[in-house]
Amino acid sequence: MNNGKSPFLFRAAKYTAVGFEFPTTVGAGLVLGYYADQYLATSPWMVLVMGLLGLAIAFYRLVLLLRHFSAERK
Repeated sequence: MNNGKSPFLFRAAKYTAVGFEFPTTVGAGLVLGYYADQYLATSPWMVLVMGLLGLAIAFYRLVLLLRHFSAERK
């Protein structure tokens, strides 16, 4: 009974990937900021800047992916 929609496990995998991508992007920004702080001796500024940049990128990617997923449903 395929009505043109993706199987449940395929849809679940896509949304799970979004769930992992968001915190990974923020975490990567924080880790890069930490090492930049260690190298430049600017603690805690690079952690804050890179963490916020990672958060902004994560939200941007989230919006793009959700738009893509909603376009697939139509």
